[in-house]
Amino acid sequence: MEVRDLRFSEWPMFNRVMEDNPEICRMLLEAILDEPIGRIGEVMVEKAIEPRLGAKGVRLDVFMKGSGKVYDVEMQASPVADLGLRMRYYQSAMDTLSLGKGRDYEQLPESIVIFIGTQDLLHGGLPMYHFGMKCEERVEVHFSTRFQWIVLNSSAYKDLPQGRLRSLLEYIAVGYIGEDALVRTISESVARANADAVWRAEGVNMLTYIEDARIQAEIREKRGREEGLREGFEQGIEQGLEQGLEQGLEQGRQEGEKRFQTLMQVLYETGRADEAHAAVMDAARREELYRELGV
Repeated sequence: MEVRDLRFSEWPMFNRVMEDNPEICRMLLEAILDEPIGRIGEVMVEKAIEPRLGAKGVRLDVFMKGSGKVYDVEMQASPVADLGLRMRYYQSAMDTLSLGKGRDYEQLPESIVIFIGTQDLLHGGLPMYHFGMKCEERVEVHFSTRFQWIVLNSSAYKDLPQGRLRSLLEYIAVGYIGEDALVRTISESVARANADAVWRAEGVNMLTYIEDARIQAEIREKRGREEGLREGFEQGIEQGLEQGLEQGLEQGRQEGEKRFQTLMQVLYETGRADEAHAAVMDAARREELYRELGV
């Protein structure tokens, strides 16, 4: 059975392309930020950060350092709950990593968190969203925080003027290559990666396992909702139960899906892809792997 090619918007391919070619990282940042970017000195994919012992850790898709700045670029191919809170926590983790004990706050580097969505993660109809801090009473009053949050919606690429960013988002959305230098470089790197048949098959298998797990989670969620609503109705607390159940299930589903995806990535990256099937089918073995790998 022939295995399909992976797309740039899928995390195995996105991580490989960005890790293999720092020049693509630099050009991608230039297209998004619309400013010259100096040399990218360090690129780390799936960078794990634990702000303090016992705290909730984060795993950044692509973490980069260069020219006194740090960047986190996330490729998001599915809806995500609490995006603002997630970006806030990523920001705080990056700051903790960047500022060692005893150093002054002025030594914090400028940091930029970017989420590239294959759909509109904020449902505002815009191709690009910028977030920062401002004074609500007087917009001319401000102070320097040295951070930016950016969310991109590739599905709305047609709303952008012709240029590097539109070409990048169009490629992510529909696969059009055209003549843009960045897009052509990315597409060539994608083609080389897809030519590695073993790696491509493992990547597709990982995505398939994750998708299967997501579908099974949705089925369990639906059954749980139906059972919970029925019990709640019988007890006369239907409304309150529905609200609490919806919120709890959605939060749990998002966290569980992210945790499972991380497990699949760790297994893949550590040469243990053969254990992925057991992780999907055997809940006990999956829990063992979570504990063993610290996921």
